[in-house]
Amino acid sequence: MSISASTYLLLGSLPLLALSEWKSKSHTGTAVFKMLCSVAFLSSPLLLPFTDWSDYHRLITIGLSFSLLGDFFLIPSRPEFYDLKKEGLTSGGPIGERKISVSFQIGIVAFAAAHAAYTLAFLRDSLETSWIVFAATFLGTLGAARWLGVIYPQPSSSLRSNALGLDITPDMKALVSFYAIIIGTMFAAATSTTPLVAADWCNSRALGAAMFVLSDLFVAKNAFGKSSASNGRGLVEIFTGYGLYFWAQMVIANTVGV
Repeated sequence: MSISASTYLLLGSLPLLALSEWKSKSHTGTAVFKMLCSVAFLSSPLLLPFTDWSDYHRLITIGLSFSLLGDFFLIPSRPEFYDLKKEGLTSGGPIGERKISVSFQIGIVAFAAAHAAYTLAFLRDSLETSWIVFAATFLGTLGAARWLGVIYPQPSSSLRSNALGLDITPDMKALVSFYAIIIGTMFAAATSTTPLVAADWCNSRALGAAMFVLSDLFVAKNAFGKSSASNGRGLVEIFTGYGLYFWAQMVIANTVGV
């Protein structure tokens, strides 16, 4: 199987993104390489012939476009970026008093729209949908989110509740919980549907959705973690979080060309 230009772009941009955020601590480099990674996954379906686009092709492309917007809005401003690097916080101030920027909130909404588009795509492009699998996956995902602390976390963290040690401000709890429901629905749709055209495991919508869910745990920990007042994330954590996310998008994008 030949490697596409989109894949080459992601292979080249992703390591530079991780290094920009970790080693050089460059706001410009991080922003540029992050958007190049986003362009990589969006370009995958756009590089295919424009004739006879299916509903699936259109919906996945719409979802990828919203994701690119989400990536843009999640880029912190220059003051926020260097404050985060200095203090390890999302937006300055002690734990419990941090403020999540309006841009970050818009980014969450954009990603929710992306997941809605993916969900519609998966459900429409399906020979058969197992609603038992859908319900089990959805409830299991929300249960895990509640346990990890993504959905209305308990004040104290333990192995029984709020396992990630998240400290989500009151004004963000409803939005984050709503997002968890949306991505849980997307994951359930990905795992419960059978594509009209069979795909191998590396082009599996379920694989892409699972990687996306895991990558969001890194985002949640970085944005809302109680222990985020450390010296920042290490290279392995940065690369793993970004790698899961961008390759998840590429896997989902590549299901269009199957």
